[in-house]
Amino acid sequence: MSSSLLLQTFPQNRTRYLLPAIVFVSSILAGIPLHSQSKPAASPPAINVTPGTRNFLVWGDIRFTDPARCDKSDPDVRQAIVQQMATVDPHPDFAILTGDVVYHGHDSHDWDIFDKQTKPLRDAKIKIFPVLGNHDVDGGPGRPDFSKRFADLKSYSQLEKDVWYSITYGNSLFIMLDSQSDYRPDSPQGIWLRGMLKGVPEDLDFLFMVLHHPIVTHASQELSTVRVCKGQKTTIVAPHGIEDSERKLKLLLDDFSQAHPLTRLLVFSGHNHNYERYADGRITYIVTGGGGATPYLVKRNPNDAYHDSGPTYHYCRIALDDVGLAFDMFKLNPQDGTWKLGDTFRLPRLSKASSQQ
Repeated sequence: MSSSLLLQTFPQNRTRYLLPAIVFVSSILAGIPLHSQSKPAASPPAINVTPGTRNFLVWGDIRFTDPARCDKSDPDVRQAIVQQMATVDPHPDFAILTGDVVYHGHDSHDWDIFDKQTKPLRDAKIKIFPVLGNHDVDGGPGRPDFSKRFADLKSYSQLEKDVWYSITYGNSLFIMLDSQSDYRPDSPQGIWLRGMLKGVPEDLDFLFMVLHHPIVTHASQELSTVRVCKGQKTTIVAPHGIEDSERKLKLLLDDFSQAHPLTRLLVFSGHNHNYERYADGRITYIVTGGGGATPYLVKRNPNDAYHDSGPTYHYCRIALDDVGLAFDMFKLNPQDGTWKLGDTFRLPRLSKASSQQ
């Protein structure tokens, strides 16, 4: 059955019915058999979150680890961010984590620190949906246990091998990628990703893609020295450029955006420890890697949407309403613990704008 035939069989508000079935559609489009005499590989999880307050949070690159390793991650900063997120009003429906949750994915002590310092989020009953970062893999051993660390993922055994999945959230869809794995067209993740994109309904309001490695970034490619541990030490940092796999992924997203003129696409990534925002047609790229890891410098260009220099420890809040999307980035001053609104923008629903013309 083709996706167009499915679209014809549902009522006018078809996205409400189609989104929970997108993985079914993508399996067909990708040529994955639904019935076999041998046991088929488990499909990536398709998680449904019912919108409550229609708010969610995004942050990343925390690197939870021993507080003594303050040259790798600032223990006071990461705790301040978590505590602030736990008190956000209105209460967020969930939080997205863009990877590098811990410093060493194979180190159970780092995960003990994660459990202890994220307790305010659990006490506030805020679900956490992460993607895998390079430090979480830590050469490979961190992968099998990664999903077991998160209450809303640990029941999905397939995530022990393949750490990619989707989340349906009202008339929005999240595609959660593992940028440590391949997404070429013939790879398992690449097949799934392309099937997901082909199965997206024409009237989907927002598609959110989350991965650790950035698709667009202006982080400095030069080695630099930064002061850490409350100014008592210095360390050398090496920001990351754009890798070839992400360059090719951008071309895929460009094609998707051209084929879906009524869908806004927002891409959240991390890896570079700062905040960046770039607009490219109907695609918005956000680098949110300011969760506590040692900050990287970013070369701000005149055309960049965000221009503040220096470190940007932060988290992001996204609110959806009948008009569109409201985005706020809240920036922490680590010297005095105060917060300010660091960046804000709105994106109207394209489908609503089209219907009013």
